[in-house]
This record gives sequence, C-alpha cells and structure tokens, in this order.
Amino acid sequence: MVEFNCDGCQLNFLGRLSVLSRDRLHTMTAASRKTDEVIAETAPRRRGRPPKAASAIGAEPILSRNVIIDRASEMARTMPLDQVSMVQLAKEMGVAPGLIHYYLGSRDDLISGVLNSYYRRRLEALPALTGNWRSDVEKIARISYSLARDMPGVSLYIASHNRFRLFQSVGPGEIDYGLALFNHTTSCFLQGGFSADQTALAYHLLAQYLLSSSISAAGRQSPAEHSAYIRGKFDAASDDRYPAAKLVGKAFSELSADRAFDEGLRVLLEGFEQWLARQSKESARTAPRAARRKRATEPSNDQNL
Repeated sequence: MVEFNCDGCQLNFLGRLSVLSRDRLHTMTAASRKTDEVIAETAPRRRGRPPKAASAIGAEPILSRNVIIDRASEMARTMPLDQVSMVQLAKEMGVAPGLIHYYLGSRDDLISGVLNSYYRRRLEALPALTGNWRSDVEKIARISYSLARDMPGVSLYIASHNRFRLFQSVGPGEIDYGLALFNHTTSCFLQGGFSADQTALAYHLLAQYLLSSSISAAGRQSPAEHSAYIRGKFDAASDDRYPAAKLVGKAFSELSADRAFDEGLRVLLEGFEQWLARQSKESARTAPRAARRKRATEPSNDQNL
C-alpha cells in the first residue's frame, strides 16, 4: 500500500490516473469498433432484397407509365421519336433502364404510348363539330398543324414509319386516340355530304398535306428561312438561260412556312368544295334517269289485272 505525505502529491497522482484511464477507454472503444467492422464484413449475406432505406420526400422520382410517356414526349420535341431509347429515358429520369421496361414493356409500347398521347392532345384541342364541313375541317387542320410543329420528332417518325401511324397498341378499356381522331375527322366530311369513298380520299389528302407542311416547318425548309442564299443564287444565274427562274426567284425566296400552309389549305378546301359540288350535280342529273329506268322495269297495273 502506497501512502502520500502531502495532499498535493496525492492530487497529482489522481490526475495522472484519470488521464491514463481515459486513454485506455478510448483505445478499447476503437478496438471494439474495428472488431464490429470485421464481423460485418465476414458475416454471410442474407438472401432476398435488402430492406428499403428511408429517403427524404422528393429524393427519388415517382415513376408511372404516364410519367415516362410524358418525359418521352418532351424529348420528341427536340429529337426524332425513333431515336428516343429506354436507356436515354432512364438517364433523363435518373433511374435504372430496367424500371423503364418494367412500367412500359417493349420499345413498341413506348412509341405507341407517345403517339397515343400526341393524338389525344390533338383530339382534345378540337371543338365540337358544327355541321359546316369546311369550317370544321379548317379548324382541324390548323390546330393539328400547330401541335405537329410543336412536336417535330413525332412528325418525322410518322413520315418514315408505317407502324402506329393510325392504330395504337392499347390495353383493355383504354382509348385508341389515333382511331378516335380518324373517326372525328371522317365524321366531319360525312356530315358535309361526302360519300364514303370521297371521305376516305379527302381524309388521306388532308393527312398527307398536314404531315408535309409540319415537316417542312420543323426542318426549316421554307424558302424564307434561307432567303439571302436563295436570292444570291438567282441573282447569279444567267438571264438568257433561266428567264423564268429570274422572274420568279425573288418572290420564291420570300415564301414562309405559314403563308405556304395558309394558301395550300385554301386550295385544298376549294378543291374539296368543287369536288362535292360536281358530285351533287352528277347525282341530280342521273337521278331522273334512274327513276325512269325503275318505272320502265316495274309491271303496270293492267298487267297485274
């Protein structure tokens, strides 16, 4: 047993003892932590999915089929639809590509989903039909052209692919908006007195015109977009060899996409109107002949007696 003669020496010894005890405690704690890490590394991995860690609200995107289709539609504003891939979508949304496949399915489901959403926007933007076929067709054309210009990637896809141009891949209870838009547009012509054959051709001509106009606008193909270059080429051309080109060149170089669309639509509608009027005249002229032939083939009352 150790005895101390003075209170100062005793306090000094107790202080040193306290420091030694604290250092030893720290050393034991560090060793315990290292042992726990070794045990965690050597412990066998449990089967199944790891428990989901809690995350802050908004830290992960909320995925659904509609959310993915909306993001793909946004991408089709700046790039062709056939170039929008599952991998690109996954990068855009910060998720694994497998999740995109899980919610959408195949690439065809992605393409058809975007097109069905596009046709839905076009249909929902249209007013109800009034029975005035020319006014209704003009509204359909102008609204469709505006939305097509807003999504050039879709127009480029439709111009180069036949799949999903009209009919979409939808599940039970879902609406095929490509077919619904076709029904709305053809109803417009039928209400105006067009026959089924005339309506089919009129729809096709209108659809082709809208497609070519929207692609021209999206690709900046109108002459006015390159006016200076075109005018320079015409100015440099020979007057003797290209007199017609020299005469028309300036006016051609000033044609804008909107003016070309407006005038082209007017010519198309006037052609439809003349076509319908001619068909009505032919029907009126042939109706009396058909009635006379019918009366000639019917038995008379005397013969019945």
